[in-house]
Order: sequence, then C-alpha cells, then structure tokens
Amino acid sequence: MTEAGIFSLIGHLAGGQVYPYVAPLNAAGDPAVKAPWVIFSISESYGDTLCGPAEENGMLQVDVYALSTDEARSIRELAVAALMPLEFTQMQKGNGYETDTGLYRATLEIQSQQ
Repeated sequence: MTEAGIFSLIGHLAGGQVYPYVAPLNAAGDPAVKAPWVIFSISESYGDTLCGPAEENGMLQVDVYALSTDEARSIRELAVAALMPLEFTQMQKGNGYETDTGLYRATLEIQSQQ
C-alpha cells in the first residue's frame, strides 16, 4: 500500500481534490482549497516473532471534508467502492464536525494484510 497506489484508486473523488496527509494550505495555515476534499494517510504495523518481523498489516485512513454531512458520507461511500481492490479485512466509519473550518467530516479506516 503506497500513496501512489491509493491515489490511483481514489484520486478522482471530490473533483480530484485528493491529497496525502494534508490539504494544501495558504500562508495563514488555512485550507487553500474549497470543500469537498479528501485526505488520506497510510500506516503499517508488523507482527513480531523470535526470528524477526512476521506479518505486515496496512492501515489506511480516509477523511472526507464537505459542506454537508450527506455530501461527506456520499464521497466516503465512493471511496469504499474504489478501495475494494485492496481486499481489506476490517473497516470502520465515523462522522464528525470540524468547528475550526465549519466542515463535516466522514472518516473511513480500513486494515488489510499485505
């Protein structure tokens, strides 16, 4: 699971406003793009044995920021469908509201063995 691989699957969402780790920011540190946009981040964990690392598990978090909760959820569901080739083993969904931006957030976390 790489940034380029994930982008190839979901880069078309939110009008192409999909970014790894952080949305573009202006000089004041505020988002320089208009909603909706998608942020994704990747992390990995490894099982350990006496002989060294064993299994590798990947975790992907996708956060959709939008003007309404319905729009955020809708884009998140498009992300779920687009990420099916990863054959993930677990999935969690969450929702929230960002008071500093006034945007709704729909989060997707998936895990897969690599």
